[in-house]
Amino acid sequence: MKMFKNLGSQAAALLHIPQEVMPGEPVITLIGRRNVHIENYHRIEWFSGEQIRLRAKTCRVIVSGSRLWIEYYTKDEMMISGQIASVCIENG
Repeated sequence: MKMFKNLGSQAAALLHIPQEVMPGEPVITLIGRRNVHIENYHRIEWFSGEQIRLRAKTCRVIVSGSRLWIEYYTKDEMMISGQIASVCIENG
């Protein structure tokens, strides 16, 4: 069974695919200081005008700032707008 756990990582290495675009890993794109586009999130854990916390498959993504709002979201991606101060990733 352990052999199958590393299969995705091995396939990515052979195909020269960056690890961060493997299925399940969040893809975070900062667009200036006013927008963050996040793909592959699992759910919204917390939302306020100062902080948005998202759960991804392998980590938690925390966007901090002021006047934050979710411009749009689907089951796979979202756009957060406002004054972005930081984007942090926590393990687990």
